[in-house]
Amino acid sequence: MLSSFILALVIGFVIGYWLVPYFNTLSSEKVVSEKVKTLYELANPGTKITVESIKERDGIFHLILKAQSVTGVSYREVFVTKDGKLLTEGVIYVENSTRSIKAFKEFVDCLYDKGLRIYGVLNRTQNPQGAVATYLQLNLLGRYSGKLFVDCDGLNVVNCIKANVTQVPSVVYKGKIYSGVKTASFLESLTGCKIPL
Repeated sequence: MLSSFILALVIGFVIGYWLVPYFNTLSSEKVVSEKVKTLYELANPGTKITVESIKERDGIFHLILKAQSVTGVSYREVFVTKDGKLLTEGVIYVENSTRSIKAFKEFVDCLYDKGLRIYGVLNRTQNPQGAVATYLQLNLLGRYSGKLFVDCDGLNVVNCIKANVTQVPSVVYKGKIYSGVKTASFLESLTGCKIPL
């Protein structure tokens, strides 16, 4: 009798140990889903929000929301803490972002080491089109692209004159001038530096 009671107690403990967290997660998913649904419906009057999916991912809930309004249907991805207190519409995965930034840094370092330079202007008052195109060129290469930049604004126009650059932005490599915004693929084929995957 006592051994049956102990066995039942052990089985109950084991079942509880495994099932309680499972049911707590289900309960938590439901609570978080309702909180997010309420928030988005209040913030977007006349819109019906449906939680299409909710999954735990890296310690937080990842939700796909469907918003249905008079203007149509749209979807939104959100991330919510398990207690439902914090929500964000975008997360940065640290390892992936670090890997990507390092790869683009290496690409720019390679371009720099091979002597490639980007001549351009950043002053939108003096040359609005040239400045927008220069920003576009630099943005295509990421946050380290400033290393390649040669300023042709104002008194620095002498830099462009010395290099025979007449249009900005221009890529100068091995004495040749390539005018206009160039893709990373173009720069890869020009220099042999590898674009990050």
